[in-house]
Amino acid sequence: MKQLFFALTFLVSIYSFAQEEWTIEKCIEYASKNNLTVQQNTINQEIFNKNLEQTYNAWLPTISGYVDTNFTIGTYNPTIEKGYYQFTHSFGVQSSINIYNGGVVQLNKDKAALELEASKVQTAMTVNDISLQVANYYLAVLLNKELKQVAVGNLTISKQLLDQNKKKFKAGSVAQSIVAQSESEVATNTREVVNAQIEIERALFNLAMLLQLNDYRNFAVIDVKIPENITSQLYNLEDVVETAYQNQPSVKHAELQIDVATKETQIARTSLFPKITGSFNFGTNYLQYFNKRLRQDALLEQLGHNVTGVFGVGVAIPIWNQYSYKINIQKALINEDLAKVGLLQSKQDVLKNVQSAYFEVNTSFASYDSSKEAVKYAKVSYDFAQKSYNAGVINQYDFNRSRNDMMVAESQMLQAKYNYIFKQKVLDFYAGVPITLEAK
Repeated sequence: MKQLFFALTFLVSIYSFAQEEWTIEKCIEYASKNNLTVQQNTINQEIFNKNLEQTYNAWLPTISGYVDTNFTIGTYNPTIEKGYYQFTHSFGVQSSINIYNGGVVQLNKDKAALELEASKVQTAMTVNDISLQVANYYLAVLLNKELKQVAVGNLTISKQLLDQNKKKFKAGSVAQSIVAQSESEVATNTREVVNAQIEIERALFNLAMLLQLNDYRNFAVIDVKIPENITSQLYNLEDVVETAYQNQPSVKHAELQIDVATKETQIARTSLFPKITGSFNFGTNYLQYFNKRLRQDALLEQLGHNVTGVFGVGVAIPIWNQYSYKINIQKALINEDLAKVGLLQSKQDVLKNVQSAYFEVNTSFASYDSSKEAVKYAKVSYDFAQKSYNAGVINQYDFNRSRNDMMVAESQMLQAKYNYIFKQKVLDFYAGVPITLEAK
């Protein structure tokens, strides 16, 4: 008995040590910014952004400098009538620019922009998944808090009953076994309160780990007292499905994948067109003989005389490439078909999820509604049992059974209530309604 009391005191002290209370909106906002998966997606966006930036520069010319040095061993020079040795040095700059390439530069730019947008949508998908998990864990905390209140109320009744039986035992109206039974009931109910507090801590821990907080011990959530007289929020199923098709990032991501695949097909087709390239080379050179009898101009003189500027235009016309261009186009078309099927699959998943949420809302509300009736009759039965026990008509065992039946009914009603609330939040999510909870 003392061990249970100390355990309960310790858990309550940990719970009361929490310094900051979070709303569900704050939890979702924090997870959306600090979750590692979200951060990874955000970093990936930077890569796609750099890819887009790179495509904007693809129309610019390339410029490079060059320095060449060659050593020549000749077998015969008519001036000296024997072999010779020379160094040839050349340096300058060269440039090339795409004049025509079938529009591949613009197509690559469009594709990179679509991939950047798809990466942003991918982040939104992750945020949506995390938001639903936060809502589930947050409601689990609130549920376990209410379950603890039920357990505390049951413990209070059992303590009152124990005090009454102790007084009756001193007066000689009940046997000591009745007192012992009451003490056992108090110990059992105390353990239930301790377990309820543990479940609160476990739910808080799970939520803190989802938020990836460093210390879950200083974490608590705002108490949101949800009334029992909640009503079902009805939606038109077809309207919710249409809204989900328009707003769900998974559908948007699948549509973007079709656009990307279409651009890839267009890029593959450019391989069939000729490529026109402009070039420019500006440089000079000089040579140096190692044979003294061979005449050579001075270094600066050679550099000045040998300056050249060369302009050129080149055309590359595809004629035969082992069918690789044709096969690449066919593969791109296949990827388009896969992307289209992916969109159908995404819409099918959304439709299934919406219909499932709609079904779960209706069934969970029916379960909650019936559980409220069960609580009402359990309370009526408990009131009769209490009166009968006070009148000596029934024994303590039957009275405790009636009281425990009422506690079970209340616990089941709370579980049904929070299950319905979560299912409603899921349906709200697909209907485009933000996930919120108002504190009472």
